[in-house]
Amino acid sequence: MCAAAKVASSVMQVAHLDRSVSYYCDVFTCRVALREREAALLLTPDDFQIYMYVQKDASRPNISNIGVRYVMWSADTEEELARIGARLRAYDASTFTQVVGGVTFVDGCDPDGIRVIDAHPGPEQLPRELIAPRFHG
Repeated sequence: MCAAAKVASSVMQVAHLDRSVSYYCDVFTCRVALREREAALLLTPDDFQIYMYVQKDASRPNISNIGVRYVMWSADTEEELARIGARLRAYDASTFTQVVGGVTFVDGCDPDGIRVIDAHPGPEQLPRELIAPRFHG
């Protein structure tokens, strides 16, 4: 058997740390594991790590033009997807829902305009057979 790597964490640059921490704790029931003046480490209920930081003066302009664009979440049940969708709409009225290939996607933005997507069923429940057009840029 081959050893495999799995995604264990993400890193996000945010404009307002307190606002973003509150958002992810409220919408996705994250908890704060570590907190510093301009950075935080959040843990999702299944211990996925989200590092957040505020970067005031980047030494390399345009560094954020490449890299992670958003984090996609997967709800365990349709009911949980609906609850998360309602919490997303409380922050972003333009949040919308779409079904592609048997997968329901709820698509919104966090307080910094970072795209947030939650889906059900997750890839472990329904292996993906196509890449949804929303993921082509």
